[in-house]
Amino acid sequence: MGLSKNRLRNYITGFIIIAVLVVNILPWLWMFLAAFKTRVDLLSTNPIWVFRPTLENFPAAFIDHEFLKYLTNSVMISAGAVILALAVGIPAAYGFSRYRVMGQKHIFFGILTTRMAPPIVLALPLYILFAKMAILGTHIAVILAHSTFTLSFVIWMMKGFFDDLPLAVEAAALTDGYSQFQVFRKISLPLVKPGIVATALFSFIFSWNEFLFALVLAGESARTLPAAFPGLVTPHGTYWGQVSAAGAVVSIPVLILVFILQKHLVRGLTLGAVTG
Repeated sequence: MGLSKNRLRNYITGFIIIAVLVVNILPWLWMFLAAFKTRVDLLSTNPIWVFRPTLENFPAAFIDHEFLKYLTNSVMISAGAVILALAVGIPAAYGFSRYRVMGQKHIFFGILTTRMAPPIVLALPLYILFAKMAILGTHIAVILAHSTFTLSFVIWMMKGFFDDLPLAVEAAALTDGYSQFQVFRKISLPLVKPGIVATALFSFIFSWNEFLFALVLAGESARTLPAAFPGLVTPHGTYWGQVSAAGAVVSIPVLILVFILQKHLVRGLTLGAVTG
């Protein structure tokens, strides 16, 4: 009887997981299929699942509407924002974890509030600031803007990973003659590598999918893929095939990164879960 209950529980759990998976994957699958449909199939009143695929939407979006340039901009800006956030955020997180200063909790909370604020609150001040700095409409402006919300996330995530490191390991290295910086670079950083990978991946996704800053602060030469989608909505109608083609391409890099870094991602998210 107990075995039957366990089996029934497993069936119910499996059914719930499959149902949630279908609900989440079905919209993406519909978009992916729409990328290979003709305009006639897309505008059909009845959903068409079996059709003759076409590749015409991809050159129309990425060549005719210059989405290839926007894709390159997205890669450059997302990578730049992640590198900048990690370069500043990891040492800051280590400092919050290992040193005690007056008002530390208030400072840490103040940094987190930059992540809590809606992006629209920061858009206008950043627009005015970047205009005065003469960098408005450039890649640098969007990278700095994306760093405003990825930096606080990096500091928050990495502080937790550094907090889980045993202090005895660093104390032993200091006893062996290492400087504090050498301990940080040669001991602490390698131990939290899975956490760095997980943090970098989430930060990349945040920057990759960001729309408002890329729309307001980027000019034509620095526009990212998400900010270019409104260009496919015209008075003559929406180019749904091209929208789907661009949307499918936008999702592919994130999927590839998740599969490649899956082992490090899981280790990073569970780092410290069994300590104590």
